[in-house]
Amino acid sequence: MDDPEGVFYKLLSGKKQCRESKNASRDCERADNFMSRMQINSTDIQETLDFTKRAVSQYGPRLTGTPVCKNAALMVAAELKRHCDQVKIEEFAVFPEAFRSLLRTAAVIYILSALLLYFDYLVVASVGFLLVAFLVVGQIFLYWQISEPFCKEKRGYNVFGTMEPAGEAKQQIIISGHHDSAHVFNFLRRYQKLYAFRIIPAMLAVFAAPVFSLIWIYFHYVTGRSPVFAVYFQYGVLLSLIFVAPMYFFMSKEISPGAGDNMVATAMVIKLAQLFRQAREERSDILRHTRLIFLSTDAEEAGLRGARAFARQHKAELLALPAYNFNIDSIYNLKELQFLTTDINSTVSLSREMARQCKNIAAELGYATRLFAITPGGGGTDAAEFARIGVQATTLIGMPTNLIRDGLVYHTANDTVEHIEPAAVEASLKITLEYILRKDRESF
Repeated sequence: MDDPEGVFYKLLSGKKQCRESKNASRDCERADNFMSRMQINSTDIQETLDFTKRAVSQYGPRLTGTPVCKNAALMVAAELKRHCDQVKIEEFAVFPEAFRSLLRTAAVIYILSALLLYFDYLVVASVGFLLVAFLVVGQIFLYWQISEPFCKEKRGYNVFGTMEPAGEAKQQIIISGHHDSAHVFNFLRRYQKLYAFRIIPAMLAVFAAPVFSLIWIYFHYVTGRSPVFAVYFQYGVLLSLIFVAPMYFFMSKEISPGAGDNMVATAMVIKLAQLFRQAREERSDILRHTRLIFLSTDAEEAGLRGARAFARQHKAELLALPAYNFNIDSIYNLKELQFLTTDINSTVSLSREMARQCKNIAAELGYATRLFAITPGGGGTDAAEFARIGVQATTLIGMPTNLIRDGLVYHTANDTVEHIEPAAVEASLKITLEYILRKDRESF
């Protein structure tokens, strides 16, 4: 578009600069029109929540690999086709039961190893403890694909739409959520305040058992005697079964409705696509140099497998230009909005610079947010898979992250729309929208 007076740049700089232009009256009118198009209003919030409620009601719990999860992906694709230049559904292999089966397997091996140790089968018990530690570290903490070969293969479906800028694309922003839902965590059904105190001793036992058993083996075969702690260790391992054995039942067969985790994020992705399409209809150069990718992944709850498949398949094109992943996950409470600086149990670094920029934007919009390095045992989000290939990424979450928590609906049967604060959705949309607009200004 021919814009000799640089009006578009003035619009993005605010009404004050606009009024200082030679044609103040005309420019301000266009600025008012532009800003009204890009504001988040009560209708947008309600439509986002209505879509979430409709999806949860129509498809219910959406375990990756099930027909209802696929149908939910098709629903998302149909919505994105109304707004994006191009929409694709990409199929990938996934093993939804890998995490659940590994926890159960690890618990059984640990129990058997504890009994073997009690009856002085030291070497065999040590091998068992080492195997449990490897499984837990590899699959649960690092999200490796260890147990997948032993599980049934299913199909997952990522959905994404693209919106091209008016000019040359100099950067791209991936706005992402996920449409699958999780197994219910039995430890969150009751006594939620004790959740961490049930998990931490179990993990400590899993990591301590192989260490002490190997020390015992050293003493036995090198010095010819047992260490002084041997008897205490045998009984200690038996006592640790109080915490480790229940891990067999950690993940229920029941599937969460997944409204806040994470269909509402997918609904926000769709809403943002709608807002940019409407604004582009008003003004064709709403985005000058920023390509937008609106992504809803599958299999996030199966170990981020959908995001991993997308990032690997599109790595070359994602890294061809500066790329930023603004991921949204578990939006429930306004006062708990946080931007992640690490991911996957703090083993993957996200973009602190991006997180800080988002935090500053939130502050300018009147929202108090904070930066958060996800704690070991806190799991992971899709942003990690983008960070792993070199994309700058952060995740916006909106749920408590302190050690002692209560009243959580995340990963429970109560994860319904009624437990999502509309104010949290409003803030998330406004922050994401402003981030996109500012990044596009930086590209001029």
